[in-house]
Amino acid sequence: MRGLVATITALLAVPVFAADTITWLTSDLPPQYIAEGELSGMGIKDQQLRLISSQFPDLQHRTMRASISRLWYQIQHEDGMCGIGVLRNAEREKIAAFTRRPVLVPGFRLIIREDDRPAFAPFQDEHGDVDLTALRQSRKLVAGYVADRVYPPAMAAYIDSPQRRSPVEKSVDNERLFQLLRSKRVDFVFGLGYESAYYSWKFGGAMHLADLPVKDTPRTVNGYTACSNQPAGRAMIARLDMLQNDESLWRQWLEPLRRWLEPGDFAAALAVQP
Repeated sequence: MRGLVATITALLAVPVFAADTITWLTSDLPPQYIAEGELSGMGIKDQQLRLISSQFPDLQHRTMRASISRLWYQIQHEDGMCGIGVLRNAEREKIAAFTRRPVLVPGFRLIIREDDRPAFAPFQDEHGDVDLTALRQSRKLVAGYVADRVYPPAMAAYIDSPQRRSPVEKSVDNERLFQLLRSKRVDFVFGLGYESAYYSWKFGGAMHLADLPVKDTPRTVNGYTACSNQPAGRAMIARLDMLQNDESLWRQWLEPLRRWLEPGDFAAALAVQP
């Protein structure tokens, strides 16, 4: 108990410089944020935001809905802007400060309707991984993806390939993307493993989903919190680093993931060290 009190005291002592308001930019990528329906407000990041607000009551926390491109524009151009659970790359590191401790989750997969498994069998290798180079030759299987999202190189290459024989459909968010899959306007989408679990739950008996591993694509991805690389943003990241160093608070941070991950994947996320 004394350790927890000391940690919280230290967190509150970290300065926020000129700004006392932090803006959390949210994007429509359930189950990260869930804006409506039975689980409204119970998204992974919805719950993490409530934890942040409870731990840092001296700050004003506001949320703003933003596309992925808008999120990074705001982080680059205005102090006090933050996003939870984002992917990190060299381009983003030029404009943002990131937390040290990553959230490890199952990586990007090829998500399909369960009934369509036989159509993808010819493009799977001996390990069951989908070979996107081979899939480019299909004239029938249409892909879907979310604009401005950072996909692994093999998936990005498929989307951009001039040799691809079938079209791809671009969506502004995940909700529309999975509706395209449900209505059979696309045959597969690129998404994270827990997104498959969420939409399988949401659509229930109307559509059963399966997710297939993709050749030359990492099995896991790391998610971070990013803020403006300016005084208020860096101060917020410093507070979050201290919060996530406390193991009891780290468990609270990850708890919203439990519903959507396999037990082994959740245990692996808990075990990540700062």
